[in-house]
Amino acid sequence: MRKLIFLLRKEFRQIRRNPFMIRAIIGVPILQMLILVPAVTFEVKRIDLAVIDSDRSQASRELVSKLTGSSFFVVTAIPGSIREAESMLFSGDADMALVIPSDFSEGLSGVTRPRLQVLVDAVNATSAQLSWSYLVSVVRDFNREVVLNKGMVTAASPGGIIASPGGMAMSSGSLPGLSVSPRYWYNPTLNYKYYMLPGVLVILITAIGLMMSGLNLVREKESGTIEQINVTPVMKWELIASKVIPFFIIGLIDLALGLSIGWVAFNIPFEGSLLLFFACAAIFLVAVLGVALFFSTMASTQQQFLFVAFFFVMIFILMSGIFTPTESMPLWAQQFNWVNPVAYLMRINRMVMLKGSGFQDIAADMGMLAMLAVAFLALAIWAYRKRA
Repeated sequence: MRKLIFLLRKEFRQIRRNPFMIRAIIGVPILQMLILVPAVTFEVKRIDLAVIDSDRSQASRELVSKLTGSSFFVVTAIPGSIREAESMLFSGDADMALVIPSDFSEGLSGVTRPRLQVLVDAVNATSAQLSWSYLVSVVRDFNREVVLNKGMVTAASPGGIIASPGGMAMSSGSLPGLSVSPRYWYNPTLNYKYYMLPGVLVILITAIGLMMSGLNLVREKESGTIEQINVTPVMKWELIASKVIPFFIIGLIDLALGLSIGWVAFNIPFEGSLLLFFACAAIFLVAVLGVALFFSTMASTQQQFLFVAFFFVMIFILMSGIFTPTESMPLWAQQFNWVNPVAYLMRINRMVMLKGSGFQDIAADMGMLAMLAVAFLALAIWAYRKRA
């Protein structure tokens, strides 16, 4: 135990003497929380809409007015033809183009079936789907007002405006007598920051634990100080423990700092147990530090370590469910997440912070995370070769 204490003193002195390390420990969580949480979002808050109004009737003007009256659509251009609208989509001057045919008002009068055509820039598939959903919702409301105010459709007729993206028809459907009122649980205001902040906290401690601890050991290899330690009667587990404990403490401190910034800057709710939250983060840090030290035992230079660590960090984070649900991923990707510690903590953080989940709710994820922590740490101890 005395040897471990001496090694820990050495590690903390090295950290204290490295000005970059101190700035990174304090600056990284502040910058990540203040920049990533409000910036990384899949919300679509502005949709540039080009409108081709071939009908030029009161009904078409009311529809356009209803679209511009929503908080999403901004009519940026009124092209004279579909070809002109397509060129605007190509240049990025418009996100969507709404084509109102010349018989639109006649269709509302019952002479023909009212139709709309929508051209959507689908380079960003997620944004395109959300934009289409918003437009269909506005058209559905407009259709309901037409039916209720003017009595254009009877209860037995399947009437309604048909909006078609690129010619594909999609009916707003008949108007049933039931109304649906959604109630959003755990995030009633649909604030995307509430969803992103728990994930950003995971990225924060992953970066601290994986990058800094691994670079610390590789740096000693490059400077030659690791050879001096190897000739001492220090056990392998003591050396690995001396590399794990300082960054374990730093990771928890940065987690507390990031969580405090979330409370102060974004008013993020916390419904669960703070002790359970930090206990899961502690287990996760052991797993991540084990992975980092395993990579560092195989790397001879800092460049080699950074390349390997960056490769696996990107895979761990992008497949963890921070942006898309893991249930929507292919089966092989879901199976890979069995050994992805980031995926477990991502799920645990959101359940504890937003749902107030207790130990029984996350016991399975916590158990798998603990097994990964033991396995990765044992792998790091086994892989380290203590050579004189």
